[in-house]
Amino acid sequence: MSNPDIAVRELDWYLRDHFFRQSAKGKNAFIRESLPNEMVELYLRYRGNDPRQLSETMTPVIQNLVSRKVVGQNGSELTLNGSLARLQCSKCFYINYLAGGEPRECMRCSHLELHDFPKKKA
Repeated sequence: MSNPDIAVRELDWYLRDHFFRQSAKGKNAFIRESLPNEMVELYLRYRGNDPRQLSETMTPVIQNLVSRKVVGQNGSELTLNGSLARLQCSKCFYINYLAGGEPRECMRCSHLELHDFPKKKA
């Protein structure tokens, strides 16, 4: 796997995480152009990144999310097509964020046994 592929897969995970966390706060619609700035602002992983470059990397990620029906796109607005489930792989322990219509398999190792991610203790 080449470096750009790794960057795209990693950004896919962070973008799904962002959608999951924002939807928990009641936000289900996102403006495509603001996402790179939101990622730079909210995620330490992207703090030093140029939002324009992040936007370019984001293009194939968003296309994939639209084709997998995780989000719908109307112009520059992206809307979650449903809720995302946060699931942990029982084999490699990877945290997956999956939409209802996606196959319930680990996005890292393709293992089929996923469990609900444990909730934080109060």
